[in-house]
This record gives sequence, C-alpha cells and structure tokens, in this order.
Amino acid sequence: MGWGALSVSEVALKLAAEPKTNDKRNRIVVFTQGAEATIVATEGKATEYAIIPCPELIDTNGAGDAFVGGFLSKLVVGEGMDECCRAGNYAANVIIQRSGCTYPEEGFEVPAKA
Repeated sequence: MGWGALSVSEVALKLAAEPKTNDKRNRIVVFTQGAEATIVATEGKATEYAIIPCPELIDTNGAGDAFVGGFLSKLVVGEGMDECCRAGNYAANVIIQRSGCTYPEEGFEVPAKA
C-alpha cells in the first residue's frame, strides 16, 4: 500500500481508517502476535492487550480460530475490547496447550476478571 516501514500499531491504525461501506460502526482491526501482545485499532487509537502466558506450548493449529471465537463471543454481547481480547486470548491459550484443535471435556470456561 506504499505505507513504508511502520510499526504493527501504525499498520493497524491505517487499516482501521480505510474507507468502508457501513459507516454506522467503526472498523476494528485486531492483530494477534503469538507470544506478543494483541493489538486492537479502532476509533483512531491502537491499544495493546497482554496475552496469557502459556506454560506448555503443544500445537498452534486452531489458535487463531479459537481467538476469533472467544473475541466475537464477547463483542456480540456488547463487551469492551479488553473483555473481547481476554476471552480470545483465553480460548487460544486452551487450544495451544493440547494436540490438535480440541477443547478439554470439562472446565472450559473463561475465568472471571481478576
């Protein structure tokens, strides 16, 4: 796009500012970065959200899909970006500690905010 060398946050901001058909809502750009912070850009600002440290990385297959599922589960009920990212990061964290894209049979529930 000819933007030159930019930080991840700057790219997210530029993408969020791109024109869109539905102008009733702001665009939300989310970049996950593995073991690095998740970056969310919307409404003219980029924010970093901490990931959940992973005690044992087994398999990253499905981690992105799990993040999206957790993130959207909070977004559709009107939660803020902090809760959306927390749920997304939690779901991805569960997935990467198991072989294949599987959930534990019991105990898969996003913990309450600390």
